[in-house]
Amino acid sequence: MKLKRILALLICCVLAISTFLSKSVSAQDGQGQSAMIVLIYDTHCKTACELVRPIMKEIKGEMKDCFTFVELDSSQEKLVESQKTAKELGVHSFLADYAQFVPIVGVFTAKKKCIKVIQGPKSKDIYMAALQKALQCK
Repeated sequence: MKLKRILALLICCVLAISTFLSKSVSAQDGQGQSAMIVLIYDTHCKTACELVRPIMKEIKGEMKDCFTFVELDSSQEKLVESQKTAKELGVHSFLADYAQFVPIVGVFTAKKKCIKVIQGPKSKDIYMAALQKALQCK
């Protein structure tokens, strides 16, 4: 387990250095965005959502330099606000397609291509494998 974390941190560091070195090129072509993880949950979802959120918080602490982490609340009280945020981020269709299947995690490349949808609570290893795949996509 420690080896996986070290490997993830090394990949994250290499990506961060690469991003830093190519910052001037990225600024010119508009590709300077990071990969993204989108968690859709519902405030009223207690059991399943409460299992996923701590795992996402832990992953965010480990991978914050490589990914943008976004939480969207699909409950009726917050849905309009979440739709606005999703539209601004370019993931509106993901929210529209999966808002009723909470909790759901979408892993996106920097170009906003969804490469993995993970429904329900899963182990950290499953989320980390999807993130490694996202880091390899360009």
